[in-house]
Amino acid sequence: MSASASEAAMAPTAATGSDGVALSNSPAATNAEVELAQLRQELKRSQEKFSSWQAKAKAGVDQMRAQVLDLTHRLEMANQQQAHTLATDTRGASRLTQFLEHSSDILSAHALAAASLLIDTSPSAAARVEGYSRGGGAALSSSASTPPAQDAAASLVESLQKTVRDQADRIKETHHALKRATKELQQRTAAVHQQDESLAVLKRRVAALEATNTSLEGQLMNVPNAEEWRVAQEELDNQLTSARLECENRESQLVLQHSIEVQALSAAHELEVRELQLEHSEALAQAVRDALMGGSRGADGRAPASNSANATNGLLTNGGGPRGRDGEDSAYMGLLREYEAVERQCAAVIQERDAMEAQQKALLRELQDLVCQATDTPASGSHGGTAEAWKPLAEVVNLEAAARLIADQRHRCVALHEDLVRTRAEVGQLRRAKTSPPVDGLGAQQLQYVRSVVVQLLCSLNDARVARNLLPVLSMLLKFTDDDLASITKAIPQWTTRR
Repeated sequence: MSASASEAAMAPTAATGSDGVALSNSPAATNAEVELAQLRQELKRSQEKFSSWQAKAKAGVDQMRAQVLDLTHRLEMANQQQAHTLATDTRGASRLTQFLEHSSDILSAHALAAASLLIDTSPSAAARVEGYSRGGGAALSSSASTPPAQDAAASLVESLQKTVRDQADRIKETHHALKRATKELQQRTAAVHQQDESLAVLKRRVAALEATNTSLEGQLMNVPNAEEWRVAQEELDNQLTSARLECENRESQLVLQHSIEVQALSAAHELEVRELQLEHSEALAQAVRDALMGGSRGADGRAPASNSANATNGLLTNGGGPRGRDGEDSAYMGLLREYEAVERQCAAVIQERDAMEAQQKALLRELQDLVCQATDTPASGSHGGTAEAWKPLAEVVNLEAAARLIADQRHRCVALHEDLVRTRAEVGQLRRAKTSPPVDGLGAQQLQYVRSVVVQLLCSLNDARVARNLLPVLSMLLKFTDDDLASITKAIPQWTTRR
């Protein structure tokens, strides 16, 4: 409603009375009046509830205040009566004196909460105490040594003790009831404060709605004429044409740039894959050739130990060892760096896509507001208007074009993301296809050749002590098979016999 009011405020103030009457009956004004009436009814109901709560709280507070005053007065009367009873009963028994002192301590400790208890029990207790005070002195003076008088005094003391215990229990109950009433009063006070805050908020909303309604009624009096509508229509058509051309140019540029980038990335990726495959095949072929050459030299016969050692060193230095793997590692690291660059580019594209989505949501919200405003404004082409009245419609068209452009860019981002996923899959396949070097630094064929050379070397030794010391270490490193161990033990019968 505020957006439509701000847009309508830009129109000139030249309008007729009949047009103002026609616009005042618009759906927006009717909805505003209905909402205002509902808010006023809600405010009235809230005020009535607040008044009833306030009256109930005031009545409860007055009742509690009167009850507290009555309880205080009755407590004072009971204290005075108890003091009079203690003063007149000077010759009572020691148990009666101790009981009265204990009861006075209890009553003084619960002074404020003892009123309701004394209302119920004060007549009977007063009658008993007065009867005892009137006849107690004479009975004690006349028959101080008689057992019936002592029994009567003991029974009176027991009855008074029971009465005081009952009074103490009722005092506790009254104290708890007073706490509950205080808590309920606090809750009602908090509810009253909350109702006050709600009423203040409702009053502010009603004032804002009334001000908005007044502003809307004053601004809806202006109606554009036919000439201004025609000029605005022409401007809108021109803006639509220019926006469409600009959107098509920008879209073609983006598509061309994206296709060029994708082709460049695809070509670079294919080139690197071919280079890696070529290097891998060359390294594998070199390793096979070296292994075959070493195997042919080892099959000529049992050569001396020095020649076998030289052949082993030549295989380790010139075969498909570290020098052949350096090219593979460098190519793999290059591909890994390219993969990390593609990941960073994908993260940037995803971030840009999120930003574009947020911008698109904001533009769509603005588009919906403008569409609502355009639908609320009556189509009064016969009454005329200004070119400024068509600006919201032009903005609507621009926003629609921007939304389409954002949708196209989102599709392109999705395509880039799919390309990145495929690139990741290819890199993972290459990583799995790349043969990692064994723990001992030799290939399978190279390890087999070295093992055969070492077996021949051990078989050619004449010293059993050397074979006995080298065999466990070499067997662990080169993983001798059972056939290798059998050939070694057959070639060295002295060491076997000693073993």
